Amino acid sequence: MISTPIRRYGAAILMLLTAAFSGEVIAKTHAQTTSYKAHTSSHKHSKTLSSSKKVSSKTISSKKVSSTLASSKQEYSRNSAKSSSLPDLRKYPSGTPRKKAFLRTVMPYITSQNAAITAERNWLVSKQYDNRWSPTERARLKDIAKRYKVSWSGNTRRIPWNTLLDRVDIIPDSMVATMAAAESGWGTSKLARSNNNLFGMKCAKGRCNNGPGTVKGYSQFDSVKESVSAYAANLNTHPAYASFRKSRAQLRKADQEVTASTMIHKLSGYSTQGQRYNNYLFAMYQDNQRLIAAHM
Repeated sequence: MISTPIRRYGAAILMLLTAAFSGEVIAKTHAQTTSYKAHTSSHKHSKTLSSSKKVSSKTISSKKVSSTLASSKQEYSRNSAKSSSLPDLRKYPSGTPRKKAFLRTVMPYITSQNAAITAERNWLVSKQYDNRWSPTERARLKDIAKRYKVSWSGNTRRIPWNTLLDRVDIIPDSMVATMAAAESGWGTSKLARSNNNLFGMKCAKGRCNNGPGTVKGYSQFDSVKESVSAYAANLNTHPAYASFRKSRAQLRKADQEVTASTMIHKLSGYSTQGQRYNNYLFAMYQDNQRLIAAHM
């Protein structure tokens, strides 16, 4: 039999060995756990940084878009390219800054008007020798004839082509811009500001409908676009400008370009000053030709 002291001694040794082994296992487990936590923490931090970068990138991108939109809104507000009424251009210094602001405002409407006229003219030319007319085409021709004040019975075999093509034609962009600038003082006249009337157009007798604060006796328009459209219709339909249209038609027949420098001299009856007015317009056009061309 083993004596009690020896048994006690053996038990103590066993306890020490067990404790040592357990400590080593615990240490290893702690080390592994610490390593895992550190790796997990590092991985999470990496994802957080990546996410942060993405958010930051989105934020920057959003800021850029917002900045661009704000800048765009300010630009449109300043230029009034999409505004229905003429802005107060007196806030711009006279000279080039004001001229640029004026051209930024009116030129989109001028080019758009001529583009619409060109589209209708091209359609007429394409149908000139066509014997087949659909109900839709017939209705379109009837509408064009009505707007350009051309008498037509509705018979497609007797269409007044010469009169239609003499009237359905452009007025050069530069000429329109020059006349608008001359008649409105680059958009600063009371008539332009109060009536949206850029071309000094008077009301027909008994047809004036001037509201409060407007210039009496002159046409009042709801928008700059409407003013440009009325001006084009005036030159293309009024009997007073028949010689202007005839000169333009002759250029077309001779296959020559319809330009501002040519057509300004062909305008008669617009002012009581006669040729002096044309000379003034031409000089103004020459002085601002490059500036106008830059906004076309």
